Amino acid sequence: MKSVAVHITIPEELLEEVDRQAEQERRNRSELTREALRRYLARQQQKALAKQQLLGALQESAGSWTDETHPELTEREDPHRLREALWEADQRKL
Repeated sequence: MKSVAVHITIPEELLEEVDRQAEQERRNRSELTREALRRYLARQQQKALAKQQLLGALQESAGSWTDETHPELTEREDPHRLREALWEADQRKL
């Protein structure tokens, strides 16, 4: 892969950290920067994939709760009362 020289601006403290790390690993700034950028891009791709998978799962499950399968949700009763009833049912299971 062809390399291209670029000019970037970063805080001095960050550059000092990069230099310390590069020295410890016996590498240069460019190597460290390339690795950091590759890891960042890979992480962003993983996040995008996870988001797509979540959206797919949500779309697939959309409509799975219907009035027929969950009639208790069709009543417009006090949500606190419904929460209490669900909590009590859970307590009886314990």
